[in-house]
Formats: sequence, structure tokens, C-alpha cells
Amino acid sequence: FSYLLAECRDPHSGKWIEDFLGLQNLGNYHGTGAFDVSRYPTWDSVLLDMMRQPNDKMIVSAKRRGRGHGGWSKNNPHLEERWVEFPIDIRPASLVQRLLPVRQQLALEFQKDLQIVKIVDSMIMDSYFTKVKEDPESDHAFDRISEAILSNFTEFQESGSSPFRRGNFDLLYNLCTQASTHRLLREFKAEGKVREVSFLWLRRFYGERVKDFFDGDQPFGKADDFIDALLRTPPSLIDMDGGRSVGLTDPLMMAERIISIRSEIADEWIELMGEVKEDHLRLNDVLMRVMMGKAHESDFESSVDPPPVDDVFGAFE
Repeated sequence: FSYLLAECRDPHSGKWIEDFLGLQNLGNYHGTGAFDVSRYPTWDSVLLDMMRQPNDKMIVSAKRRGRGHGGWSKNNPHLEERWVEFPIDIRPASLVQRLLPVRQQLALEFQKDLQIVKIVDSMIMDSYFTKVKEDPESDHAFDRISEAILSNFTEFQESGSSPFRRGNFDLLYNLCTQASTHRLLREFKAEGKVREVSFLWLRRFYGERVKDFFDGDQPFGKADDFIDALLRTPPSLIDMDGGRSVGLTDPLMMAERIISIRSEIADEWIELMGEVKEDHLRLNDVLMRVMMGKAHESDFESSVDPPPVDDVFGAFE
């Protein structure tokens, strides 16, 4: 949305959104974990809070063309550059109204991209075992096939893609991987002593790498890098019960489970993406009341249940 605002010569609205969220350079941010989830625990809470804000003005300074005036040459070094200030109206509710169609378009793309995630997941382990046999000295534990599949898919699709389709897919792929890792950790934790070794080892492995692979502004391909690191880690013994016993870890099994769970999450998210249009109905209703000046404070309360405490990203860091 920040990119579209800039392309439509409305960077001032993008700057207002950045100031409102307390974030900077959103248009160039490639990563997750930027929002304050304690302030905005549900997806709609940030939009409702934005709608609640009163109309605002930004004072913009612009340089006049050329320095020459009053008969003087514009190349005269003694003439100062001339600037003019003018106000720009900012209507937060209108920004939300413009943002919702962008969110809906991305949801439609995500439905297709999540199918690609499942295709990639079905091929990773075969690629890994092939490399173990035929190219054990390779720089990668498996072939990086996600971008190639995405490129082939988008080349033959009937409709065009959003401007950041490749980047959005990478973020979606990364987020699926992180969600899958969290779900596996919860499974290990729920199984108690049976999986205590796996839980303790994976929690440490993930926690030591979360800032390098998941949270914050990241380079492309970090989801594959995380699985790659897990597949390249050999089994090891760890101390249990204060050194009174030892347990054997199995990183290969964990990598396989994370990939399998990621496909399950992709199926769940495909269904959720199909509900986005319906999700927007209530927000459009609130928008209408805001624009008519008839909104009540209760209208700005989220209708979405926040995730359980152990289900939010950061629970195992």
C-alpha cells in the first residue's frame, strides 16, 4: 500500500501511516514482526484504530522551480532557493477504505501462492536425499525451487500480479515456516516427557536463529535457509535431568515434520484467505458510519478473538 501511495504521488499519506504506527521506511521493509502485537493483537485492530483517528493536516514544503526572479539570472549564486509550504489533508478513514481492496487482492494471490508452498513441500525431501547421494558437497542441502515454480506459475496466469508478488511470496513462505515451527514446538511440549528432548533442542535451535531467519527486515530465501540449517545439523546427545541422563536429538525428523506441518498450515490459510472479502463487510460498515459521523466507540472494538498466548510469534523466543 505504501508503494501504491508513492506511485500515485501521495507519499504524504504513507508518511502519516508510518508516523501513526511508529515505523519508518515501510515501503522498503521486507520482513515480519514490525507491528506491536500487544497494541494490535488482531488483524483488524490496527485498521479500526486508524479509522478512529480524526482528520489531520500535514504541512509540506516544496522547492519552487528555478532560483531566478525579479529579473535576476537563475544561475546567480547569491540568490537563495525559494520554498513554498502548503497543507495536505489526511483522512484516516479514507486511507482504510483504499487499503481494503489491496488487502483483498493480496488474499486472492496468497490463495494461489499457498498452493505453490504445498508443491514445494512435496519436493524438498526428495531433493535432499538426491543431493545426499549424488552431491554431498553442495552448498545447499536441497534445490531452491520455490522461486522457479512461482515464476512459471505467474508467467501463464491470466491476470496480472501485484507489484511485489515475488517479495510477498517470500514473506508468506517465511511466515508459514515460522508458524509450522511454532506448531511443532507446541506439539512436542504437549507430549511431555516423550518429546522433552526434541522440545528442548528445537526451542534452543529456533531461539538462537529467530532474529537471523524470521523476525525483522530479512533478505530473500530465509525460510529455505532455516530448513537447510536444520537438515545439515547432525544428531547429538544432550544432558537431561541435571546431567543424570542423556537424550538423542533427530534434526532430520524435525525438518520433515516442519515441512509436513507447513503444508497443513497452507491448507488452513487458503481457507482463511477465502474469507477475507466477508471479513471486510463489518469494516466497511464501520467505515460508512465514520464517514457519516455516526460511529460509536463500541464500533472500534475488534470482533476477532486474539490468539492464545502460546500461539503468538515470540512465544518460544
